[in-house]
Amino acid sequence: MSSVHEASPPTADDADPPAPRFPHANCVAVDVLAGVLSTAFGPLSSDKLVVNQLASETEPQNRGDVPADDLVVTSDGATLLEELPVTHPIAPIVRRVLGPERPGDTDVVGQDIPDGVTSTVVLLSALLDEAVDLVDRGVHPHDVRAGYAVGLDAALATLDAETRLLSSFPDERAVEEQVARAAATGNDVGGLAARWASTVVDAVDLVARPTEETFVVRTLSTGAIGASRIVEGAVLDRNGRANDQMPRAVTDATVLLLDGHNTGGLKDPEWDERATLDLRTSSFDDVEDLYAERRRRIVDAYRALGVDVVVCRLGITPPFQKLLAEAGIMGIRSVNRLDMRQLARATGASLVRNPEDVAPTDLGRAGRVEEVRGDPRRGRRKNTVMTVFGECPTPGSVAVVLNGVSGHVATQATTEVRKMAAAVAAARGEGSHRPGVVPGAGAIEMELARAVRARATGLSTKAQLAVEGMADAFETVVATLARNAGADPIDAVADLRMAHAAGSLDAGFLLPEQTVESATEAGVFDPVAYKRRGIVAAFEVADLVLRVDDAIDATFSDEPLGPDDVIYDDRAENHLDWLDENPGTRWDQP
Repeated sequence: MSSVHEASPPTADDADPPAPRFPHANCVAVDVLAGVLSTAFGPLSSDKLVVNQLASETEPQNRGDVPADDLVVTSDGATLLEELPVTHPIAPIVRRVLGPERPGDTDVVGQDIPDGVTSTVVLLSALLDEAVDLVDRGVHPHDVRAGYAVGLDAALATLDAETRLLSSFPDERAVEEQVARAAATGNDVGGLAARWASTVVDAVDLVARPTEETFVVRTLSTGAIGASRIVEGAVLDRNGRANDQMPRAVTDATVLLLDGHNTGGLKDPEWDERATLDLRTSSFDDVEDLYAERRRRIVDAYRALGVDVVVCRLGITPPFQKLLAEAGIMGIRSVNRLDMRQLARATGASLVRNPEDVAPTDLGRAGRVEEVRGDPRRGRRKNTVMTVFGECPTPGSVAVVLNGVSGHVATQATTEVRKMAAAVAAARGEGSHRPGVVPGAGAIEMELARAVRARATGLSTKAQLAVEGMADAFETVVATLARNAGADPIDAVADLRMAHAAGSLDAGFLLPEQTVESATEAGVFDPVAYKRRGIVAAFEVADLVLRVDDAIDATFSDEPLGPDDVIYDDRAENHLDWLDENPGTRWDQP
């Protein structure tokens, strides 16, 4: 076992070796993460360019491979946390606790939309900085953990007391739009957050809780960004009519969805490998006649049910395409599983597994289904096509179409819109979120710091110092907000302290004016669920780091590990040398 505890070398005047101090390696790693993310915090934040690969510096692995740039431009904390190539052992822990629940498991841009990640990392770093300072002054890590637990209880109690439900405001919708705008702070692509806020609230009215199935964002490089709109239904961004003879648009459409891995299409049955054909009594023409009769029977049944649009998970063979076109039915093929589920929610249709067994109750409705032009194809004259299922009577899924964005801007705009919708739903208490909002602009952090500091005065142990350290950590979040805006963080925190001491419990540091005013009157709100989750997550990771006093390299090898085989930095290796020279100073030895 390799210890990474750190201690100061004894002086000649010391009778006994000093007690070893708390190891800094994990805290330094979190500080590095916070240093990267901190400048991306607040409405006047800076974007980050994360470069994983440059085409100019990449050698193709195979003939025909075309090197491409792999880079991300963003100020979103969750995206940065996922994209940063951090190899330190503490990084996966921070990512799991603070970042997306399923990182890297989805192709849906912005499917996992955690907010408040940057402020949580800043708070976590501040808590660990305070802990390192206290341990260096002789406070045991267990006392620090105990103090942080007391401070957490005081902070959460104050957070609950300061929470206001949306129903307590005279204009509930106005507050929801303000919550949406605050969620886009620092990521306002095109300066249209105020306009998109109204659209986002309308979308949440329809679907309640935005998920990858109920809230879809499609992007187009053509058109003006101000022409972006919401579709009360679904949009297939890569699927169009299977045949040009089919209708291009259908009004008051009845929709049939054919799903299934083997049966989700319109094609002739495959021959069983054990099947035989007696040419004395039958011919191949007879078999083809049976197939043709089956095709006519299926399409005639769809026509009798009033089907206007058939959407298939798999393909539609040419004979079926011809019959559908003659019947005036639009056929759409090769729709992926996620899009099929979105269509089912939008139109109210069931996912039918057997194309020959369709009941009227399986069908859905859409006010208008039409094929429209999509983005230009690279290297081709023809554009891609999109199929819009709009004006659905009771849509369980909606789509936001963002025009005039492409590449990294499209990715950032998609994440922004999804975060806005998620913030509104969280403020309403959809899903498992705690309903309500708290004042933003650093107001709630200052009030939490004041309450936690007051709680510290009631303690008579060393834990009191840790409680005061937690209060300072909350104020560090506000100082970071002011620093990123070009203001003096010391003056900003001092002014806010004075305002809160005078009874202005919602006083915040408003930007870009750099004034201390009421965040409530300015319309700056954050969902209380996000604040609560961020505070608890920062405490949990800090508590975990404070409990770790050793790092073990669990890799297997033929040779046993030597005393210098550590997995951290030079500081830990130097400390091991000092431990070897000063026996009896390790915590696990008498």
